Amino acid sequence: MYTKLADETLKSGERMEVGVVLAPDEAYAEQIKPFLAHKQMPYKWHIEKSVHEPLENLETRYYIGKVNGHIICNIMTVESHRTGILGHVYTLPDHRRKGACDAVMQHQMEDFRQRGGGLLFLGTGFERPPYWIYHRHGFRSVYPGTGHMRYASEEGFEAAYFAPGASAVTEVRWSHWPRVNALCSTSGPETVRGLAWGITGQASFEGGFLNFMRAIESDDRSQARLLESERGAVVGFASVAPDGRWRGEVCILDCFAHAGYSSEMGRLLSALPLPSGKIQAYADENSTAKIAALRAAGFEQEARLEKQIAWQDPKMDVIVMRKFI
Repeated sequence: MYTKLADETLKSGERMEVGVVLAPDEAYAEQIKPFLAHKQMPYKWHIEKSVHEPLENLETRYYIGKVNGHIICNIMTVESHRTGILGHVYTLPDHRRKGACDAVMQHQMEDFRQRGGGLLFLGTGFERPPYWIYHRHGFRSVYPGTGHMRYASEEGFEAAYFAPGASAVTEVRWSHWPRVNALCSTSGPETVRGLAWGITGQASFEGGFLNFMRAIESDDRSQARLLESERGAVVGFASVAPDGRWRGEVCILDCFAHAGYSSEMGRLLSALPLPSGKIQAYADENSTAKIAALRAAGFEQEARLEKQIAWQDPKMDVIVMRKFI
């Protein structure tokens, strides 16, 4: 469904119509797909799926600018439970430096706030020109020196969103994408959060989640479970998948929970189906709750990798744990 939001005058004097496509939308599918054809996998996989079919309760929006009926600019958001990811910001080369992206983003951000949006994340180059455009619209670095950026519509929203409370274990759904990304962006004592998916420290899980979903859909040895709070926040995840470094003969288990829910990791692990064979798990030395949960689940220490990883601190040891199923 397409909704017109506004008309804007570009620096060139051209008139641009700003609107939003709430996917799926067959009428706009064949305009959006070629416009974003330069995107690589796995992003192209989501674009293709989103414009043609509902992805459970994930809301995918394409905010577009049109000149003479043709799309010249796009900003995409994926959203669920007041949390979102902003990406695929692109303007046709012939229409750059006309203020098109800035104008579309102004209406996109206002629409996000009007719909009750709380947290929005994006990734860009630190202190590159786009960084300052996003900064002007209220985004700030998740931690110093990074282009991983966060916008909060309300002061204290994130603390309230992740506040301790009741939680339940659930299977992974498309609507968890922005919420898992929000979890991975939080601060906490754990550094080795999702080794199989490239999550180290406060990291974006924008592209990693798509690889995560493709693995779960295509390989029955890849399994995952999430911990969801009563507010709808994803506050923990656990996954197991073949480790490509060992030709898939060993599987790697990842487990991470928000600091306020670290005591729930054992419940999360007990709900995760494990394939037969050898399972390995990695935890930095500061992850005491994770190591305790793994031991309670039958994992034993196999090795200690000295000064293996650093995250805004001196290098830490990494504990390798294993279990045979």
